[in-house]
Amino acid sequence: MNSLKIAAALSLALAAAPLAASAQTAPAPTPIAITKCQVQQYQGLEGRRFWYPWAYNRYGSIYTDGVEIAYVNKTPLPASRVVFAVNYRGDVEHVVDAGTFSPGVSIDHTFGQFTGLAFLGVRPNSCRVAAVRFTDGTAWRAIPMPQ
Repeated sequence: MNSLKIAAALSLALAAAPLAASAQTAPAPTPIAITKCQVQQYQGLEGRRFWYPWAYNRYGSIYTDGVEIAYVNKTPLPASRVVFAVNYRGDVEHVVDAGTFSPGVSIDHTFGQFTGLAFLGVRPNSCRVAAVRFTDGTAWRAIPMPQ
């Protein structure tokens, strides 16, 4: 009888240990603030093509033309590399921006990911900072998203 109680107590303690450990670790705040994350719509030639009998589609193209991300470094350290995880239409791409990104300066870049896909609107499903490397060699990483 005692061995059954001990076995039950041990299995309960082992099952609860990962939950207690994860509850104690709080995620660090994101060092980068995303101010804009939009998928761009391809803008083709304006006007009517000589071989096309109907008017030009005034609603724009059906294709995407990259992703535009604007962000600000909130830390006192300059960043040298920022990695974004962008989900559009269920496709996840890691967008890497490399350079020197000073604190408090607004950065607005357009990247080639998500080019040539079916355009389903400018808003991606999600857009978040995945990792940041600073010029002093330190790094910040986000907690991985569940699959």
